[in-house]
Amino acid sequence: MNKWKVAFFALLALIVVSFGSLYVKATAPTNVSTELKAPTTKAPTLDVTMNRAQVNALSANYLNRFLKNSRIKYRFVVGAKYATVIGTTKVLGAKVQFAMNFVPEKTDAGNILLRAKGLTVGRLNLPLKFVLAYVKKNYDLPKWVSINQKKQTILLDLNRYSQHQSVRYTAQKLNMQAGKFVFRITIPKGDK
Repeated sequence: MNKWKVAFFALLALIVVSFGSLYVKATAPTNVSTELKAPTTKAPTLDVTMNRAQVNALSANYLNRFLKNSRIKYRFVVGAKYATVIGTTKVLGAKVQFAMNFVPEKTDAGNILLRAKGLTVGRLNLPLKFVLAYVKKNYDLPKWVSINQKKQTILLDLNRYSQHQSVRYTAQKLNMQAGKFVFRITIPKGDK
């Protein structure tokens, strides 16, 4: 057999194995942290009702501080139907815009589960599992945000967010269509 044919098939096999390995690693399950339960206390609580604009302002404020020195910039926007993460990143040296739509749900523990419904990168529609695995591995995410690419969800664990703070936060109601969001703030009892 011609040595060029052997070299061609060896290179082809190397490429196939490389892409196969990349696919297996990108779609492999990862350790998903368990959701913390809201503490049960007799502490005073306060329910805060927010509209869509207030939730967007709150998320923008948090993300501006969190992403201050990050190379990847994104924002979280709550619309009438979806909560959307919009941002830009560099792919092969070119700036590319991405947008991922989620349907938020309140969990029994008072956290927020975002179910991925669609993703665009530039004008491409990419598989959600692959992109969520990429985001989980390459993005600097807060410890209270966990991604499960297999279930195509992102958990915003408000109980873990407020775990080391004196004030606790839990989601009580998420009504996307009405633009009404209710959060409970639990205030610790002061020492007497």
